[in-house]
Amino acid sequence: MIDVPMAIVAVDATGTVRCFNPAATALFGAALSLRPAVRIEGLIDGLALPSPVDEDALARFNGRGAGRAFLARQPPEAGVPVEVRVATFRVRGEPLMILFITDVSAREAAGATIEDLQQQVTRNWRLNSLGEIASMLAHELNQPLSAVVNFLDAARTLAGRELVDRSRVVHFITSAEQQAQRAGEVIRRLRALLARDSGFHAPEVVAEVVAEILPILSLSARETDAEVVVEVPDSLVVRCDRVQLQQVLMNLVRNAVDAPSNGRRRRVLITGAAIDRGLRMTVQDNGPGLDPDLRRRLFAPVTSTKPAGMGLGLSICRTIVEAHGGRIEVVPGTLGGAAFAFTLIDGDARVQG
Repeated sequence: MIDVPMAIVAVDATGTVRCFNPAATALFGAALSLRPAVRIEGLIDGLALPSPVDEDALARFNGRGAGRAFLARQPPEAGVPVEVRVATFRVRGEPLMILFITDVSAREAAGATIEDLQQQVTRNWRLNSLGEIASMLAHELNQPLSAVVNFLDAARTLAGRELVDRSRVVHFITSAEQQAQRAGEVIRRLRALLARDSGFHAPEVVAEVVAEILPILSLSARETDAEVVVEVPDSLVVRCDRVQLQQVLMNLVRNAVDAPSNGRRRRVLITGAAIDRGLRMTVQDNGPGLDPDLRRRLFAPVTSTKPAGMGLGLSICRTIVEAHGGRIEVVPGTLGGAAFAFTLIDGDARVQG
């Protein structure tokens, strides 16, 4: 047989190897031989050749992703991923099958490397997002904690007087307790948010998913005196990764809040609705809108309109949305500014009740 990079092995109707090329020898090693005869199923883990062999069977086999399996090398426990395609021919009237076997280990390794890089980018983006959240939380916690100190200091001062007004002391202690509870609620919300970072899809009530991050979105909006409005049906349920959906929303809202001012108080509207096979959500604002030249490369990595922006936010949003089988795009809005819509394909999205 001709010496080509692709491994080629011919087998009879029982799967017994009848001949092969040097590339097949290099792939299988000493395990591939004619004496003693070997069966191809013993060399390719999980391989099931089409039987009976006809055009339809061959089309099904070759059209299902090329019969991927692991090839046994020497030593036997080693293996390499391959793709297999099959054709038929006759030699002196005997029907034989010829297997074209391609080593795809390099391709799979490259795919794994790309996936690892995407995960690293996602982790770094999450850390960056958490840094922003931590900064906002520090600002938010400063007020109640400072109030706790002031109320307790006032209570201590009153308690040190000869004539103690017990009602006022109790009032200050109660006020300090209320402020401490307020600070604790802020922390509890953050812990609840992070504790749900489980990385798997489950049925989620969309309104609850949004409500969980609304306090943090409001903190971000407060910095620019923006208003965040949510119009999502309480009964809308979709199967998704809860934290990843929250990441997409947080990033889109932050972009809307941080957009350049056009002289009006910024308003950000989050809407959601069930579609035929999943969920569609829109985040829009009443800002100046998007530069037409920017739209073509908006979702590409390292594209940002912010002086200190990393340019990864929208790219990560697209990665998350596409991992849910959906898409994200710029759409016409009703508020006059920028509007982004994305879908999460579920197949079981529904409105409860």
